[in-house]
Amino acid sequence: MDQNVLVLGAASGGVEWGTALFTLVTFIVLLALLKKFAWGPLKSIMDERENSINKDIDDAHDAKVKAKKLEEENKDLLKKTQEEVQTILDDAKHQAKIQQEQMINEANVKANGLVQTAQAEIQQEKQRAISDINNRVSELSVLIASKVINKEISEQDQKDLVEKYIKEAGDK
Repeated sequence: MDQNVLVLGAASGGVEWGTALFTLVTFIVLLALLKKFAWGPLKSIMDERENSINKDIDDAHDAKVKAKKLEEENKDLLKKTQEEVQTILDDAKHQAKIQQEQMINEANVKANGLVQTAQAEIQQEKQRAISDINNRVSELSVLIASKVINKEISEQDQKDLVEKYIKEAGDK
């Protein structure tokens, strides 16, 4: 009989259906209370947390896609900017070369003008010098002729006279 006492907490007289029914009802009420006050709010909190996590994952994915798109746009913008900078540099080099050629041409024109002016001045000075020499020679010739007419002189006197007048003409 000791074996029956251990089975379902039964006493020597069998199972008391009233106590078992009361325990069962109490258990069902406890489950209903747990479901209403513990399980419902707990499940709601868990669902809310799951939704929040899923939203964060979706937001992170969207942010990653946007970041990748922005990175591509930045790469394209950088490439365009580099191309524009290169174009500007090429244009600047071209303009500098044109200006350099213009400056060289202007300098050559000025130099050629200066050379021509200098040559013209040299020619004028040469003509004046020749004219001056001719005038002096003619003056000297007239002077010598007048001396010769006034006095007949020997060959040595004539040479001395020419040297004297050449010396006088050189001093003027």
